[in-house]
Amino acid sequence: MKIFDVLRMGFRNLLRRKTRTFLTVIGVVVGAAAIVIMLSLGIGMNENLQKSIANMGDLTIIDIYQWAWQPPSGAEGDYGGSVENDLNDVLLENIRSWDGVLAVTPYLSYWNLSMKTGKKYENVQPYLTGVDSSFLPYMKINVEDGYMPKPGDDNWIIFGARRARMFVKDINKMKPKDWDELWSSDLSDPPKVNILNDKIYVQNPDTVWVYNPSTGYGEEKTLKGKIKKFEFDKIGIIKSELNMYGWDENEYNVYADYKIVLELLKEYEKLTRVKAKESRIGKYEQIRIKVKDIKTAEDIQLKLAEEGLFLNNYLAEMRDEMQKNQNAVQMILGGIGAVSLLVAAIGIANTMFMSIYERTKEIGVMKVLGCPLGGIQSMFLFEASIIGFFGGLVGTALSLAGSYALNNVEALKKALNNMSGGGYYYYGNADQGAISVIPLWLVGLAVIFATIIGLVSGYLPARRATKISALEAIRNE
Repeated sequence: MKIFDVLRMGFRNLLRRKTRTFLTVIGVVVGAAAIVIMLSLGIGMNENLQKSIANMGDLTIIDIYQWAWQPPSGAEGDYGGSVENDLNDVLLENIRSWDGVLAVTPYLSYWNLSMKTGKKYENVQPYLTGVDSSFLPYMKINVEDGYMPKPGDDNWIIFGARRARMFVKDINKMKPKDWDELWSSDLSDPPKVNILNDKIYVQNPDTVWVYNPSTGYGEEKTLKGKIKKFEFDKIGIIKSELNMYGWDENEYNVYADYKIVLELLKEYEKLTRVKAKESRIGKYEQIRIKVKDIKTAEDIQLKLAEEGLFLNNYLAEMRDEMQKNQNAVQMILGGIGAVSLLVAAIGIANTMFMSIYERTKEIGVMKVLGCPLGGIQSMFLFEASIIGFFGGLVGTALSLAGSYALNNVEALKKALNNMSGGGYYYYGNADQGAISVIPLWLVGLAVIFATIIGLVSGYLPARRATKISALEAIRNE
């Protein structure tokens, strides 16, 4: 039997029972549309989850804090609490040598200082956070004006957008309204003091507050000796960018070359005669590590634990919990679609079995005339696959229309977002993407899969047709 004969007879037999063929195709249409829509919802939810995670923070950055919070272990009397990590230069150099670490920086904060420009403008309540310039590319910082430090740079300083607008001529002459304006200035207006044209210098002030362990309070102390000025010749202003909570986390920050901050601290401790056991030199309140990927981040966290360090893994734990919930939802959606397609497969098998019983005599005649068994089997398999193919084609077209409706009809978007826990996945100003996403590969896969389902469903009926006795089939009325 030639291929053309198989095709001609297959189409003729399907059109002979138009209503039954139509209803069987409808079953496949429903099944294919259901599984494509369900998978598209899962893909859409996964894309929105990844977008939400990206807005939450970089999971390839590990933060180690001097004081880390440890949740209750479950043991009686353990209510959790803060534990201290020893973050020092030895640990810092050790981490730098680990495989997969792209950059590492200490965070060294310093508050006891005076910050002025060449024209004697002074910054209100200044402080510095010293970081390594090699880590700046991973901090998602962009400058709105001035110089953006590069890895290896020194003598640099960059101001948060609001902190750059907090330089004044004389702090002692400021009135309450001046303070209000200073702390809530309009960031769309340029700074009143052009700090980019003047060198910025910082120094320890003449008078500082020093903690007195015997009294438990701070006391004012005048520094004796020559106080050095540290100048910055690379100055930038950080562009204001809102995070997932709707505020700019860097707007009041000042980042600077940590080596200069360290020199300020050394000078302060020397002039105030800080005891060695109370010194902060070589000790840090935070260390940040950038690794190449999430798998490496997990490995590095295990190594840090082996070093006896405690980590705050809120972001990683939240991500894992969200991913588990997401996977569970996707499995449920896929299961619903698979059940629909299974029902369609049973419908195809039923149609083909009914067709065999009705065409028993025809099959017998074909055998008597010498038609090969493979030709008879191919004819029934072709009919079953055609039902699957057209059902998958129409079902996919319907799913595309349904996907468009889900993404553009506001009532459907709101209902599905509530059902999927959209409030759990989206934060701050993170925009929700499409609810239903049908990539091109899913369209092709759905049609191919529906065709395969038709072939599989038609296999047993086709085998049954080849086993019918020719003489009994001819005598069959």
